[in-house]
Amino acid sequence: MTKQYSEPIGIFLFFAVIAAAIVAPLTSNDVIPKLADYINHLASIIQAKAALAEGQFPLRIAPLEQAGWRYPLYQFYSPTGYTIAGLLYQWLGNPLMAYKYTVWGALVFGGIYMQRLAYAWVKSTPAALLAGVVYLTAPYYLIVVDRLGDFSESVALGILPMVLFYTVAYCKQGSYKALLLASAAWYLLITIHIVTFVYTALFVAILSILLKKVIRAGIAFGFGCVLAMWFLAPIHLFASYFMITTTFSKHAGFLNYSPLLPYLLSPATILTQGSQSALTTLHPTVGWPILLAVGCGGYVFLMKESLANKHTAIVSSLLVAFLLAFLLAWSPWDFWRFLPQMLWVGQYSWRLLGQAIWIGALLFAWAVCWLCKNSVDKRNFVFGVLLLMMASQAWYADPGGYRVSLPDFIKNPLLIFNQNAYSLDFNRHAQLVDLIDKMPLYSLMDDAILQLNTPYYIPRALMNVATKPVLSLHARAPMLAENRQLVAKINGVVIATLHLKPGLFDWNIPLDRVKAHLKEESMLALTLDMLPKRKPDIAIGYIFLGFQDPAHILDATQVKPHCHQEKATTVCQIAVPKTVTLLELPILYYPQLLHIELNGKSISYKSVLYQDRLIAAVQPIAGQMNTVRMRFQGLPWANWISLFAWWAWGVMLVCVLWGWSRVRLH
Repeated sequence: MTKQYSEPIGIFLFFAVIAAAIVAPLTSNDVIPKLADYINHLASIIQAKAALAEGQFPLRIAPLEQAGWRYPLYQFYSPTGYTIAGLLYQWLGNPLMAYKYTVWGALVFGGIYMQRLAYAWVKSTPAALLAGVVYLTAPYYLIVVDRLGDFSESVALGILPMVLFYTVAYCKQGSYKALLLASAAWYLLITIHIVTFVYTALFVAILSILLKKVIRAGIAFGFGCVLAMWFLAPIHLFASYFMITTTFSKHAGFLNYSPLLPYLLSPATILTQGSQSALTTLHPTVGWPILLAVGCGGYVFLMKESLANKHTAIVSSLLVAFLLAFLLAWSPWDFWRFLPQMLWVGQYSWRLLGQAIWIGALLFAWAVCWLCKNSVDKRNFVFGVLLLMMASQAWYADPGGYRVSLPDFIKNPLLIFNQNAYSLDFNRHAQLVDLIDKMPLYSLMDDAILQLNTPYYIPRALMNVATKPVLSLHARAPMLAENRQLVAKINGVVIATLHLKPGLFDWNIPLDRVKAHLKEESMLALTLDMLPKRKPDIAIGYIFLGFQDPAHILDATQVKPHCHQEKATTVCQIAVPKTVTLLELPILYYPQLLHIELNGKSISYKSVLYQDRLIAAVQPIAGQMNTVRMRFQGLPWANWISLFAWWAWGVMLVCVLWGWSRVRLH
């Protein structure tokens, strides 16, 4: 085998082994690792397989989430990452294997492209290989993979060196081939992890300004953004309305997990009391290899040691970028309040270490060459690999396992936290609500206990929009030794009484008369009490406040049994009574992002607050059978921009391949 082929194969095998060592704590194919994010990502992979079976491409909807109400998880989070893992799941038949192989592949990619990026600069294969090892075994990367189980960020950090390599290649060459590869790499990063994309874009911009390569870097970046417009535009337009926005809308919260300086500079892991997966116990260090490289760079810069001209500008620029990433992560002074809120997207400042590690890995390649006077031999390389792997051992951990049967989880693969992350926050943005059908009086868990003699306040503004308000209580009464009455009061006045019997019961209390007697400044103070005053526990199913006349509405629970799925389209066929003027649909509401047809014609839709969901509704044709077809389509104009960009990308690819084939023929 010639060197032309043997060297790339050898590099691949080298990083394949390193990557296998990194994912080693996740080796079981039956036990779900007990990591912070693992179950959520595993559920998303399983649902991605179902979405692909529907014919979704690109992925937009998690079909099983939110009781099947078409939750657009992938439209706003990592469609490409879950597409890759979902396809692997179809092939391998095991979601745990799909997870691990996707992360393993990303690590291999990360190592190879970090090696290629470093080699393009230092022209030393051993030093470049060591840079790849430094990057993959950096404490921050190992935390993401083996302690947090953050699938999307693990894959994104693997793609990041490829983005850098092809962006640098285009800045140097200006060729169409480099532009195509750079833009495709940016697209992958954007659609795999938006946090890594935002921070990478920031530091690529900083370095391109320092190295005076702004125009070409901007073209490659811009082309990638246009390719991903179908994904970026909805995020940009709706980000401020999501439930999850509250977790990174305040800079103080962003700094809650800022690492202390001793932790960042420590040569070994530091764990405080608590679970290994808890964020408060994870104190990522920069890692001594990167600190050594930065120290060498600082020494050369301060002592004005001689460097080759091509190295001087790059080393100084990388040092500036590293110090900036370090300060942003550490944040000794609260300057975040003066920076764009978009940079708070990381949720905690130590996520900036993801940028520090690739900068540090490049500096490490240079530092090794400088220390060895550009003669890094095989012995230096082998010793360096052993030393780096030994240094990284402190960051490996046995993640343990959940006592969850994988087959059972596959049958019910739902998110366990942040289930509503990309739902619209109608409490903070009331302008999104057109109508209110039913809303929960307060947040309830299943089988919660009814709180007696506790006021629940209902603003008059809500009562003003109610056409026929009603209070609905669904609960379970225990066995009672004597007759009991449940009493409902508004502002201290009894409005209804119910004689309790053991078992499930429903109590509907009309409030239209109460509404008519309210003063403008009044608040409804609703209380429920028990007579006699002894208080048995009453398990609540729900307490809802209804706002609409049921005779004029077919609500979502009435409509859903008449619906079925045809690939990615939900089809509902239902006979509508003559009195009904509103048809609620079992699909979550997002303005502009849904395509709804009524009896073959596209129509506009409204938002209705139904229980704890904001759903879509249409005005049906009363007195006849109605057929409604609905699907989540994203922003049409953004879809067209991306489609045109990919068409242009394909044309350019054909031209490049045609030119390459003509050169080969001659």
